[in-house]
Amino acid sequence: MVREQLLQPASLPISVSAPGSPTLPVSDLQIKPEGNVINFSNGDIAGRFNTANGQWVQYTFKGEPLLKTFPEPYFWRAPTDNDFRNQIQERLGVWRSAHANRRFISAKVGEKTADGLKIEVKFRLTDVSAAYQVNYTILSNGAVKVEALMEMDEPQLPEMPRFGMRMQLGREYEQIEYYGRGPWENYTDRNTASFIGEYNQPSSDMFVANYIRPQENGYRTDIRWIKFISNKGGGLMITGVQPVGFSALPYTAEDMHPCIAKKNQHPSDLNERNFISLHIDLRQPALVAITAGEPCPMHLTC
Repeated sequence: MVREQLLQPASLPISVSAPGSPTLPVSDLQIKPEGNVINFSNGDIAGRFNTANGQWVQYTFKGEPLLKTFPEPYFWRAPTDNDFRNQIQERLGVWRSAHANRRFISAKVGEKTADGLKIEVKFRLTDVSAAYQVNYTILSNGAVKVEALMEMDEPQLPEMPRFGMRMQLGREYEQIEYYGRGPWENYTDRNTASFIGEYNQPSSDMFVANYIRPQENGYRTDIRWIKFISNKGGGLMITGVQPVGFSALPYTAEDMHPCIAKKNQHPSDLNERNFISLHIDLRQPALVAITAGEPCPMHLTC
């Protein structure tokens, strides 16, 4: 029996209107500048942003941090078996460190409006000669809207393995609910067997441990919203203005690199982190281009 899901594009919600997606009450956002730091609060939500380096300092709910590390740009992925056949570790290697070698340019704080406070941050990605801008809008309900833009000056750059951001959550986020394609992992080149719906899974189920060696895995596509529910009570919700992709694993992309130097040749060689590495992407494109008879470079030295 073959099952298929048929949906009209207009019927697919792309924001907080998705089924099961809660909305936050709007109330008074309090802004208090303190030197280079912007302090804000709204009821139980509070945060701090440093305009001197364009970085978040704090984001809390009832005094408890919601994130271990804050969103940063990320463009690489742990190569899959097909990626090795496509030699992305050689062809696309410039993207591996593009996120780390960024130079802060400026941070511009706008005027507070009924919608909230906008902060425009500009960086320079030196490895790929690209302008990278993040627009943060601290909304009147205390939530934060994030918009990333990139303009590349170098016309000869190779394709990008992913365009998105990553951050770290505490391991106490034991339950993950999301609206998108699931319940198993899926990618843009093979996701139609994963139907769009509302799913609820423990975070331990997100990693696929039956690959022969560590590689990119556990991804979900066409995501409208994700809720990370803490065993301490409360949680964190991320909503896409448009459909996004995400993974939430106890390993970093660097951990899942099957490098000779690290000897991570099998999933059993990995050591779980004390955090969840969360990726939120516009997309991860398919980069497979296999030519019959080509040698398969299986490993690389980190």
